[in-house]
Amino acid sequence: MKHLAWAVLLALWCGTVAAASVDETGLGLPLVCHLGETCWVANYVDVEPTEAARDFRCKGRTYNAHDGTDFAIRDRAVMEQGVTVIAAAPGTVLRVRDGVEDRALTDEGSKRAIAGRECGNGVVLEHDGGWQTQYCHLRRGSIRVRVGERVERGRPLGLVGLSGRTEFPHVHLTVRRNGQVIDPFTGRLQSAGCGGEEKPLWRADVNISYEYVALYNAGFWDGQPDVEAIRNGRVSNRPLPPTATALVLWVDVFGIQAGDLVRFRIIGPDGKAILDKEEPVDRTQARRFMFAGQRRRADTWSPGTYSGQVTLTRALDGHLVERSISRTLTIQ
Repeated sequence: MKHLAWAVLLALWCGTVAAASVDETGLGLPLVCHLGETCWVANYVDVEPTEAARDFRCKGRTYNAHDGTDFAIRDRAVMEQGVTVIAAAPGTVLRVRDGVEDRALTDEGSKRAIAGRECGNGVVLEHDGGWQTQYCHLRRGSIRVRVGERVERGRPLGLVGLSGRTEFPHVHLTVRRNGQVIDPFTGRLQSAGCGGEEKPLWRADVNISYEYVALYNAGFWDGQPDVEAIRNGRVSNRPLPPTATALVLWVDVFGIQAGDLVRFRIIGPDGKAILDKEEPVDRTQARRFMFAGQRRRADTWSPGTYSGQVTLTRALDGHLVERSISRTLTIQ
């Protein structure tokens, strides 16, 4: 006991007692949001050493060589309002980069041009025990910390952005120990493969779990939807006139898979279906925009509230699972 007391006194005399390592304290979310409501996991770590990408559950919610977890927000308008990126664990700022433009990279030429700066604007924190956390794609000019600065869990680092090699606003979190990538959902090395024992690094109060698909945004349009406008957040929730050419229900999805079945339903003010259409999915994609609609057949649409629901059904491990998203529209 005397030796222990002396060790504690010596540590206090020399400075603050060192913080515990990531695997002891656990990780918090790297951004301020509500999972499943205002942010979603878009991609998990790829733990398959070959080009056949697999996440830790041996599913396809990742892409080849992806070394982190992507936490996405709804659209660019939300990004411009400001979503704070925070330290997932206490540590010291090891590296910072700022000044990279916020823009979606959708062609191979622009992706090649960003070589060496794929992370965009970012922060690397160093933690005890050889651990590091890296935060990528932050908004230009938003970084609030300096190299050498000590930060606590939850300390603002910057804002979610669109810098570096990315097509949508999100923060990419990479966890490393002694230079090797660790999957925070299992606590295992990225190279360990899928299907093994899971000892997540997330704190219990984070309440994060694996989601095989995310229907993260949906709405109505009066014709063929403008995907670019929607993904930039330029969407009006104003009522449509009775003379609208069509009623179209759209959905944006993270983690869609070949074999999924997507059902679009629009119910009119009288409780009757004006659209009930199923769309089979023939291609696995990290993100997919889909829509279905009905052209106006009468002189006008009946005034009132229309409800739309999109349901995705997937055969998963021998049984059917569903995810749905709903929206309403007023015609007046």
